[in-house]
Amino acid sequence: MDNKLLNETSDAVKKVIDHFGIDILSDHKKFCSAFSDFAPKLSKENKAFFVALSENIGTIFIRENSEVTAGSKKADEVVLRAVTEISEYLNDEKAELIANSIAISLGWELSSRSESSPPQGNSIHTSGSTGTLIENLFRRAENGDNDACFNLGERFFYGRSVRQDYSKAVKWYTLAADRGDCSSQKKLADCFYLGQGIERNIAMAAKYYEMAAEQGDYDSQKALVRCYITGGAGFPSNRAKADHFSERYGISTKAGTSDGLLKNAQSGDPEAQFKLGNMYLRGVGIELDKAKGIHWLKQAAQQGHASAKYNLACCYLSGIGVPQDKTTAVMMFNEAARSGDLDAMNNLAGCCMRGDGTAPDQTLAAKYYRQAAEQGHPKAQYNYGECLFRGLGVSADHEEAVKWYRQSAEQGDPDGQYSYGWCLLNGAGIPKDAAAARDMLELAANQHHTDAERELGYCYTNGTGTYKNFASAARYFSKAAANGDKESAEALIACYKYGGEYLAADEAKAHYYATQYGLDYYAI
Repeated sequence: MDNKLLNETSDAVKKVIDHFGIDILSDHKKFCSAFSDFAPKLSKENKAFFVALSENIGTIFIRENSEVTAGSKKADEVVLRAVTEISEYLNDEKAELIANSIAISLGWELSSRSESSPPQGNSIHTSGSTGTLIENLFRRAENGDNDACFNLGERFFYGRSVRQDYSKAVKWYTLAADRGDCSSQKKLADCFYLGQGIERNIAMAAKYYEMAAEQGDYDSQKALVRCYITGGAGFPSNRAKADHFSERYGISTKAGTSDGLLKNAQSGDPEAQFKLGNMYLRGVGIELDKAKGIHWLKQAAQQGHASAKYNLACCYLSGIGVPQDKTTAVMMFNEAARSGDLDAMNNLAGCCMRGDGTAPDQTLAAKYYRQAAEQGHPKAQYNYGECLFRGLGVSADHEEAVKWYRQSAEQGDPDGQYSYGWCLLNGAGIPKDAAAARDMLELAANQHHTDAERELGYCYTNGTGTYKNFASAARYFSKAAANGDKESAEALIACYKYGGEYLAADEAKAHYYATQYGLDYYAI
């Protein structure tokens, strides 16, 4: 992390807090407005604060400040928790900058600050490997640290630097939830409600929602009221309890329910029918019932609702709530596309390209991709770029492909970002620009794009577009390996086996990863 930038950001945060008080961390709009006044040059950092504080990490610092300043809780643990909360939305270095700058502005002592800073003049992040972080989390969690348990739960739930495993996420959420951790209680309740990692159990969901609700978690308060209004399998609805908690928390009994939608759907409102169908299909705010979901989507589709036609087509394509029928899926994608649904047009092109439910026709697929791309659909822009790059249904034209990759990338599509970055890296259809390629690959990697994570790893081992940094390389190889990429797993083992800039050789870790991924250590 760049020490100069960290100091400038921390100073600006301190000025905001000194002027408005610590509670401003809970109001992302007001904070960012004030931050821009105190530090107008830090516009990129201001955007990162907007994202981070929108995800309520400011409340973590507000809640823990007294314990940290009193010395009863370690600052590093709270900062790590905040970083974990926002690492889904910001890259690792930016997430650490935001969390560390808030902690420093509050006067917290961070033992990790000096460890995570590179030599002067080098702005590369060198805080150590992801593997080390995970191992430390496990040790702390097993010693009863609630923050570590929650962090591990989040990592397993979202697949951050570990293989996604809902059941393991539930295990770690449960340990912290039963010791009173509010965030873990809320996440565990969600798992019980949706049946993620554990058998669906509305009664247990209500139990943990109530625990979190009593600690002031607004989402849990709404969810608890919803549980008692809608009920579920083995959990009868209870209007008296719903009214009790509604009054206790000041939550409307209409919050999160389908009452109004059902009435409007029954009266023939296609938008209400569409929303209600999706709720039944996903079990969100209502008991999961795929048959009812399909029924209401069909009602909306019959009235010409384009998105309902698209969703129905997806159900037929995958066999969700209906027997799989790819021919019907193609027909409905076609109908939705003619009604102006660009997702449907993109999927229709994919069916034509693969021959799903229709005769394979690359020329027609490319035509549909282009039509959606020209109307601004980011995935279609990427897909049409692929047609041009590979000569699928059109004449190969790398320069024209790059144009569409770039448009897709600018709209945030990870495939577009990776492909545009790859072209910049290799000079395909565009002059080579290693630094720009590295930046583009990082954008895709931040969205868990496996190929981008692997390419970034090679950028750091080879010093392509950046300094050589084997610690950063290992971090990206680890992410790609956790997503099942064998080549990245081999590269990760090699990083620890031989070491390199900013990473000492570690034979034990190399053996550990070889065993974890079933690879021959001695062949690498």
